Amino acid sequence: MQKLKKIIGRHFYRGGIFHPTSNYSRGLERYRDVAGRKIVNVGSGGYDPVPGAINVDPYRMGPNTLKAFGENLPFADASVDVVFNGGLLEHVKEPQKIVDEAWRVLKPGGELYMEIPFLQPYHEAPGDYQRWTISGVRHLCRNFQELEIGIANGPGSAIAWILVEYAQMWPKSKLFKQIMKNLAKIAVSPLKYLDRFLLRRPEALNAAMGIYFLGRKP
Repeated sequence: MQKLKKIIGRHFYRGGIFHPTSNYSRGLERYRDVAGRKIVNVGSGGYDPVPGAINVDPYRMGPNTLKAFGENLPFADASVDVVFNGGLLEHVKEPQKIVDEAWRVLKPGGELYMEIPFLQPYHEAPGDYQRWTISGVRHLCRNFQELEIGIANGPGSAIAWILVEYAQMWPKSKLFKQIMKNLAKIAVSPLKYLDRFLLRRPEALNAAMGIYFLGRKP
């Protein structure tokens, strides 16, 4: 049973072949080299995309992790080189406070990188409050100099995730819900790979699952 769970976990969860979504943003590649820079991952959860970064999360404890909320970071003014977060802002009631706090702790010339949802089903962690368009993201980050903005997760990922949620609505028992969920993941997972062909088309932004923003504090 444990072996079966490992197989399911490897193929059906984040990064797996049959997970319905894929991330095509290359923004985090700018921060692979932590040496000489203070890099903070806000709202890290169990996700550590940049080894060596300082993780900040109110619910998680672990190596190189500080227990704190993103609205009240435990860093001095203008003391951080990079702040990033992925899939955080939809889970906070006042996202502007997260962005403003990043501004406070960043040095002049420091960078903010965020991945933000657009077309995604409801998902609590522990709450889920909002989504953003490109225009909304630009307004949220209006104090930053925009370096890049674009698609993190494409339309194929958006459709695939919605269809997986739809498939689970029909069965009543937990067992059959899980079976339908995994069958749906297998059926729709090719859609995320088709996003490779859509990412350069402007229309893809109109139905993207997620958006990324990269900005600099002047």
